[in-house]
Amino acid sequence: MLSVPHSFENMNTMVRPAVSINRRGFLASSAGLCLVHLGRGKNSPSLEIPPVDEVSLQVVVDNATFGPFLPDQSLPGLKILRNAGVSSGASLSRRPLMAEFGLSVLAESSLGPVTRRVLVDFGYSPEVIHSNLSLLGIDPRSLDASVLSHGHLDHYGGFTGLFDGMNGSIRKLPLVVGGEEVFCQRVAMVSTPPQIMGALDREQLAKAGFDVRISSTPQLLGGHAFTTGTIPLASFERAAIPTQMRPGVGCDASALSPSKRGAKQIPDDGEHELATCFVVKNLGLVVIASCSHRGVINSVRRAQEISGIDKVHAVIGGFHLVRPRTEAEARRTVAEFAKIDPTYLIPMHCTGEVFIAEALRVFPQKVIRPYVGTKFVLGEA
Repeated sequence: MLSVPHSFENMNTMVRPAVSINRRGFLASSAGLCLVHLGRGKNSPSLEIPPVDEVSLQVVVDNATFGPFLPDQSLPGLKILRNAGVSSGASLSRRPLMAEFGLSVLAESSLGPVTRRVLVDFGYSPEVIHSNLSLLGIDPRSLDASVLSHGHLDHYGGFTGLFDGMNGSIRKLPLVVGGEEVFCQRVAMVSTPPQIMGALDREQLAKAGFDVRISSTPQLLGGHAFTTGTIPLASFERAAIPTQMRPGVGCDASALSPSKRGAKQIPDDGEHELATCFVVKNLGLVVIASCSHRGVINSVRRAQEISGIDKVHAVIGGFHLVRPRTEAEARRTVAEFAKIDPTYLIPMHCTGEVFIAEALRVFPQKVIRPYVGTKFVLGEA
């Protein structure tokens, strides 16, 4: 069933382009909803973020698959469903879930009778996300919104596969991005000679069923989730990104930071990258870090600052502790996470085995290994 659209309400933050988007009040305000008093930090929150009763995060695209043999688990504040979306008694599909070097996570949250569904990133290829959504029984028409964490091909490349074959039968899906930089052409510096990664095409996005909103400041999504906006480099972490950016190629150079407008090609600093987060009632923050080019610790600290909540229940996504970051940086990140003391860490995508091995050594009870199709249900039992 298609959703009944609602209008945007209380749009106080300037975004580009200034267009009206109608889809379930995606950026509706949370007026009248109280903040959860959980691990309150010393900072006042910059957004009024209501605690959701529960949020489930399902891996749509990631690097690894595992057959239907792992058992489900029930842990404090977390249920792990390894075969979510598979009907009981159904024949084993002759089409497997597919893995690739990309990332896509479906977040479904509930607050009282209200449910919201947000897709974070689109993986690398249209074929994989389209097939995996079908096999997992996820109807893209049920989505309320989408977020693109940053302008790398392994996170946006699959977007044309989301509504493939639906013949324009959907309304425009809101897509939040963190800055004009998301559209700039990028060059991958991981090979010799460097390879052109390409650029995200906003006209193709519109044709594929998306309505883009650009905001470098935190945004409340449908009254449930929130984005971090620009993530400050506020810890030991550096912006370590294996790409360079070409200002004005694919993007509007006049909308970039002044220091970048006249350059031909510059190192990527991920200024536009953002994380997507929730506050779960009585448990704390859930942070979808996606790729963490600005640093996973910086991403978590930013979520704490915005929400005013210190307690971190789960961090999921790519932590990018591979080159150009070092093994020493990976191990230091584990030590910093020990100080934050999240309940769970769910490393995906570009995290790297050094971090995972060290985290398993230091706090094995916190680390959960994800696979394509795994659903993590975060909430009180």
